[in-house]
Amino acid sequence: MKRVVWGILGTARIATAKVIPAMQKSDWIDVRAIASRSESAARQAAGKLHIPRAYGSYDALLADPEIEAVYNALPNHLHVPLTLQAAAAGKHVLCEKPIALSAEEAAQLRSVAGKVHIMEAFMVRFHPQWLRARELVRSGRIGELRAVQVFFSYYNDDAADIRNKMDTGGGALYDIGCYGIASGRFLFETEPRRAVALVERDPAELRTPS
Repeated sequence: MKRVVWGILGTARIATAKVIPAMQKSDWIDVRAIASRSESAARQAAGKLHIPRAYGSYDALLADPEIEAVYNALPNHLHVPLTLQAAAAGKHVLCEKPIALSAEEAAQLRSVAGKVHIMEAFMVRFHPQWLRARELVRSGRIGELRAVQVFFSYYNDDAADIRNKMDTGGGALYDIGCYGIASGRFLFETEPRRAVALVERDPAELRTPS
């Protein structure tokens, strides 16, 4: 086997601070290129992470014949469009979560099913501690699974933060709420029958401007 040659779409912090450094530790990954809408941003990230090639557009990276797979770390609303574009270029895709913003949007990925590999980047499905937890559930060692409680939160009231911009797929559910959904489905190994949501709004958000 040879190393798989990867390209990175986007210079988001999750990519540059977490995912790329982890990928570079693998014996089977060669991170060869990174792309951004800004060539200077791509060059800066490439220099910091010792990535050989920097592209000032996503199209340019996807046109690189040496790139075999891409990590899509772009804002949520670009996950499906750029994943489809990468697949059309013959690249396999690891897409940052959530893979899509709706079931209808996710269904578009069926058009490339079987042509390339596409995976949503949820570590829950592969991490040894989570695999062990599911093994314990499957074995019945902890009894019949009836409920999974998940607490995952952090404080972010910056309206300019991309995680809070609804027009680009922001919001708590897409950002971190999806982990609770994914882990619940992972352990129960079935789909939910109903969903209930409770929302407590920030008082500052409800104030009427003077």
